[in-house]
Amino acid sequence: MLTLKIKAPIWSSRSVGIAEHRLSFAGETLLEIEYTDKHGNRVYPHVYAISRQKVIKYPVETRRGVRLFIVPIRDLEPRVLREPDGTEKKDLFRG
Repeated sequence: MLTLKIKAPIWSSRSVGIAEHRLSFAGETLLEIEYTDKHGNRVYPHVYAISRQKVIKYPVETRRGVRLFIVPIRDLEPRVLREPDGTEKKDLFRG
């Protein structure tokens, strides 16, 4: 499974740009949004997942010569839950 590291979200639309050539052809693509606040805590700390079939349905923009699918962060599915400082959250349901 491919994991993409996103430096910062697109703040105006609360979305991320995923380059067409970076998408995983089979299965899901995992995303980590690395942007931190002034205290060094990640604003979006979780690892998110989205399938190629879902990504290609979103609008495309060209930025700096790269075709990007603009995907709202609210549509991403959290896969690994983390605290803002980067430590993994304990799963309360698994014991």
